[in-house]
Amino acid sequence: MSDRPRPAASTGQLRRLWRRARQPDAYGVVLFAVLLALICTGFGGPGGALAAVLLSLTLLFAVRTARYPVRLVRAAAVAGAVAVLIEVAGLLAGYRPLVIAGDALTMLLVAGTIALVLARVGRSPRITLSTVAAALSVYLLVAVGYADAFGLIDAARPTFFAGSSPDRPVDFLYFSLITITTTGYGDLVPRARLGQMVAASEAVIGQLYLVTVVAMAVANIGRARRRRRPPRS
Repeated sequence: MSDRPRPAASTGQLRRLWRRARQPDAYGVVLFAVLLALICTGFGGPGGALAAVLLSLTLLFAVRTARYPVRLVRAAAVAGAVAVLIEVAGLLAGYRPLVIAGDALTMLLVAGTIALVLARVGRSPRITLSTVAAALSVYLLVAVGYADAFGLIDAARPTFFAGSSPDRPVDFLYFSLITITTTGYGDLVPRARLGQMVAASEAVIGQLYLVTVVAMAVANIGRARRRRRPPRS
């Protein structure tokens, strides 16, 4: 027997992972990428720029793995590239209008991706672990979309949160996550009524989504969907 240490991951294992990522409905990859983007956002500065790149690539991969037409994937790629360039330029230059424009475009991309993923999952014949990963990915993407919405409200009406400290992108994401999970630490509170009502809508949507879509997906793993019979003439 050879005493040479084995590599942590053989070439064959990497190839198998790559083949799995290229398969349709690889939403486990999407879920992992969204979580990684959320972590990078917390570092701010270069981390925020990296998070913008990761999120854009995640949205593009979500559309591609759902096997939508090539023209739609290309449109998503162009829109994602524009959003990344605008937001990264704004973050690195500290130019707020560019960051706002990037947030607005990113929010539209997130909303479009959520709609496409839900439409794809709704047509799948069987509920699998991939279906659950897709449902959880949508849950986190909703939080990302609301974080962008809070940032846009802050741009229109400065000082979104009550207090004197300046609001940061990581604050919006943190507040969005504790709102959608109804954690409610109370350390960040919207100052104006518009922010309060938008935050309330996120809390309601998040809980309804968990107790309906995610709960039903987890409870029915492995089961085939019931197909509606055509009406008899």
